[in-house]
Amino acid sequence: VLVYLGIIPPTTVAVDFSGGALGVDGVPVVASDALMLRIGIALGLVFIGAGFWAARRFAAPAWLRAAAWAAWSAVAPLVILLALWSTFGNLDRDLAYAAVAAVLVGVFVAGGEWIARGEAPPLTGGAAVSLALGGAAIAGLLMLHMAFGSGWTTTLLGAAAVVPALATRWRSYPVLGWISVGAVIAVLGRVAFDPTIVGAEFLSKTPVFNWLLLGYGVPALAFGFAAWQLARTTNGRPRLAVEAGAALFALLTVAMLVRHAMHGGVIDTAAATLAEQAIYTLIAIGAGAIMVAIDMRSPSSVLRYGSIAAGVVSVAFIVLQHFLALNPLLTDESTGSIPVFNLLLLAYLLPAVAAGALALYARDKRPQWYAAMLAVVAAVLAFAYATLSVRRLFKGEFIGLWSGLGQLETYTYSALWLVIGVVLLTAGVWLKSQVLRIA
Repeated sequence: VLVYLGIIPPTTVAVDFSGGALGVDGVPVVASDALMLRIGIALGLVFIGAGFWAARRFAAPAWLRAAAWAAWSAVAPLVILLALWSTFGNLDRDLAYAAVAAVLVGVFVAGGEWIARGEAPPLTGGAAVSLALGGAAIAGLLMLHMAFGSGWTTTLLGAAAVVPALATRWRSYPVLGWISVGAVIAVLGRVAFDPTIVGAEFLSKTPVFNWLLLGYGVPALAFGFAAWQLARTTNGRPRLAVEAGAALFALLTVAMLVRHAMHGGVIDTAAATLAEQAIYTLIAIGAGAIMVAIDMRSPSSVLRYGSIAAGVVSVAFIVLQHFLALNPLLTDESTGSIPVFNLLLLAYLLPAVAAGALALYARDKRPQWYAAMLAVVAAVLAFAYATLSVRRLFKGEFIGLWSGLGQLETYTYSALWLVIGVVLLTAGVWLKSQVLRIA
């Protein structure tokens, strides 16, 4: 413990987890026993008691000194807990140390409230209070990691973002919103480290109802509620950050579930197919429409720019994947054996309808270039669907470009494109859209 606190400066530290002992050069080997636990508890109590007492004493006359004492009262017990747990505890799951971390959460929250009552004016939530509550947040993170497996830790950590947001109903401490932001960042870190939430070998192959739904869906709902609550109390930058987290995790939830279902329960398999990519494109377009609608009811810069970003991303998907990389005309991928309800419907007609609908809906709510971009993409998608459908009519299930082009097929394209031009011109006049008339 003294080594971890920096009181004894060792040259090297060697930890033998199998033997449950900590060895330090120049210091006798310290075995795991009750004495070490008593020393750790005593040191923790000293730092907590002295730190919070001094922080409250200096909260009004010297806020910087109060913040320094509050930092020591939070950091030292956490370091002691980490030192004892990593050396003598069970790193997979240890309910005893988790209980200690839970006690620290309560102590730090109570200490922060006690310090806040000594401020001038009281309950302003200054630096000392922020450090105490920040320590409570870190202790809560440790508690979840010690007590639960990977899946429940990620899920409950996301849900924990609601707690500080709800606390803003009774206290206006600035740090509360940022603690919710910290929960968002922590969950992002966990899913970046393990996108399967529980490990690929433990992820069920059952579509939808698996750990992905909990690991991504629960944080998305929690972040959404936290953002809603912050908008009605403190507002400000934390609310925008949590809103962004809610939007991101909502998209990730749907995308990961689609990926899981379309690849038999394996999410780190081969590259996406055109059908899967079409679903991602529809998700992005739908997300853009939803964010526009929500922004109209509850204005937010995150939703405003997020909806524009979703539209731009969907257009990028269409250009790079639908038209180039995964185009069945270039890959000769099977379009399906059913005449109408096939891959072309999913990959070209449905995105065309979705992009056109979003362009129409957003024309008076977003910049003109945004609606024009979506309208052009919708028109090109509709053109591609009609053209490839004719190709499929002549060539069958596989429409690769290298299978040739017949004379009758060529004439059919000419007639089709003439009809499409008339339809676009009519739609442009009816909707008063210069973009459609030009198309």
